Amino acid sequence: MLNVICRHNCKDCYAMRVCAVHAIKDQQGSIYVETDECIGCTCCKTACIDFGYKALEDKTAEWLKGAA
Repeated sequence: MLNVICRHNCKDCYAMRVCAVHAIKDQQGSIYVETDECIGCTCCKTACIDFGYKALEDKTAEWLKGAA
């Protein structure tokens, strides 16, 4: 399942760069997490908060994995 993270507010999505399993997708002008692929490491969250738009600031590992 795809969960929308943001409507692509960054020129370059740092979360996509750091995802070890490539669960972060850029589709149709938005950034999504593929919950079936996500392992819940939250590296994307750290990258987004530190270097990006802070779209993942309030998201949990459970949300990223589609459990919440």
